[in-house]
Amino acid sequence: MAKRTTIKEIAELSGVSPGTVDRIIHNRGNVSKRSRAAVDKVLAAIGFAGDDYFATATNRCSLAILTPTSTIGDYWSAVYDGIKKAIEDFKHPGISLDFFHYNQFDVYSCLSAQSTVLERKPDGVIIGPTFLEEAQAFCSSLEEAGIPYVFVDSYFDNTKPLAIYSTDQISGGKAMAHLLCAHTPPGSKMAIFESRRIGAWMSTNSLVRRDGFIEYIQSVGREKDLLNTCYTSTVPSENEKIIKKLLKDHPDLKGIVVLNSRGSSIAEILESMGRTDINLFSFDLTAHNIEYLKRGSICALLCQHPFKQGYMATSTLVKFVMQGTVPQSARNLLPIDIVLKETIDLYQE
Repeated sequence: MAKRTTIKEIAELSGVSPGTVDRIIHNRGNVSKRSRAAVDKVLAAIGFAGDDYFATATNRCSLAILTPTSTIGDYWSAVYDGIKKAIEDFKHPGISLDFFHYNQFDVYSCLSAQSTVLERKPDGVIIGPTFLEEAQAFCSSLEEAGIPYVFVDSYFDNTKPLAIYSTDQISGGKAMAHLLCAHTPPGSKMAIFESRRIGAWMSTNSLVRRDGFIEYIQSVGREKDLLNTCYTSTVPSENEKIIKKLLKDHPDLKGIVVLNSRGSSIAEILESMGRTDINLFSFDLTAHNIEYLKRGSICALLCQHPFKQGYMATSTLVKFVMQGTVPQSARNLLPIDIVLKETIDLYQE
């Protein structure tokens, strides 16, 4: 079977944008008579006969997925589930996935994975960025090679993604600060836990969340109550020493915020010390976080819909690569949900 003409190619032959072709094919309206006539002429010439024309096309699409390493039940495993579900729903044998994982706490691991992706020259890339400058440089290389890419989980300036699927991290930081302040009386101490990483201070998301967090703390005049604490995700045995010293130096500590999905690591230590009186907040419905939420050792979790992020990013990228369909919106922010012990069993992504 001959290779089918994509929406992008139809647009070039018609002298209109891919978005215009997409609106005509799917009868979305808002198209001039001249544009419709030009597109209809090309559609007739290529033998277009409805959406099945693209569904049965022999186009092939190789996608590279560049995201942090994960295990079942982690945040990124939910993103992967969304990606795989989108591919299943397309039911097209020409779509292939290659996963390139890196250690999100090691910038050098990330750089190595990025290099491998560029060597493979995929048709499109889904990126879960962690390190700001490194991700910007990688995106620049993709743009030079003409490879489209989509972000999940994060977004930032000086890049040109086809689309972004994430939550507003500034708002997430503010929401965390709001929860923390509501559960700690003025004058009592509150701690913000930031993760140390190899080759970099913090992840992109943590940096942005921190900005939102501090902005809220300043707006309510609680700066003097705030303690900044670094913990390690690479050497967990050190965390117990860090927390014991923190509690010894600040016996009036009433609340802790963890700016990533590792809240369960802190909850486990506090629980072992019998300090479930400290209100702990973290991000993401990981399996371990849910366990400690149900036990009351985590007060609340903020959910970012990772499954939807993965699903929507994959769908957008495949449609663009195989059909030339340009997404209606480049920046897509998903809601942030606050999940409590009382609501976790009822919650559905």
